[in-house]
Amino acid sequence: MKIEIWSDIICPFCYIGLTKLEQALQESPSNPQAEIRWKSYQLNPDYPEDAPAISTYDYLVQTKGMSMDDVVAMTSQLSAQGKELGIALNFEKAIIVNTKKAHRLIHFAQQYEKGTPVKKALLKAHFTDGLDVNNNDVLTEIATQNNLPTEAVKNLLASDELAYDVAQDIQEGVSLGLRGVPFFVFDRKYAIPGAQPLDVFRNTINECLASESVPLERRGEEGPSCDPETGKCE
Repeated sequence: MKIEIWSDIICPFCYIGLTKLEQALQESPSNPQAEIRWKSYQLNPDYPEDAPAISTYDYLVQTKGMSMDDVVAMTSQLSAQGKELGIALNFEKAIIVNTKKAHRLIHFAQQYEKGTPVKKALLKAHFTDGLDVNNNDVLTEIATQNNLPTEAVKNLLASDELAYDVAQDIQEGVSLGLRGVPFFVFDRKYAIPGAQPLDVFRNTINECLASESVPLERRGEEGPSCDPETGKCE
């Protein structure tokens, strides 16, 4: 089974949705062998790559028209959802940066079959540890911890290599009906928009394994996701 996932590193529902997907795969009695391919998406593509980091709270207040009380309430709810799944979403530490460089690193990691561990390390770095996922030293450390060739990674980060792949991913997702992230596509048969309930993932996995090739079908209504226009994650 091939599962393509459009997501962004700074998207909390992408972290939540991945955790639900992994749980559903682990619980499946069919013990499916899933090939996960990461697809890039940027919630804040216009945030300058050389701009200093800004706290998530301040960014949402300044750019999305939300009050600080609304931001704290929204992020507190998201943190509680993460805690139930065993992941720490520390919004008081998380900072906003441009994520294109991190997406390029994920593309590079997939060449070595390391896409998922690198993606998960980036999510943890952003949400749990409050690290700058646009910083070359942070990205190089994550790459080294996942046994990627250090010099090749440094050359990647010093160039614009794989930027075209990032842009192509975004266009491809939109052509498939993506309106927010996360967006999960199973064998190009079924699509799950958003971090839907665990049962949606379980049922989709089972039906995907049992069905023949069909036109892409969306499962359920639009689930919890991060909207690139409003910046809200709900």
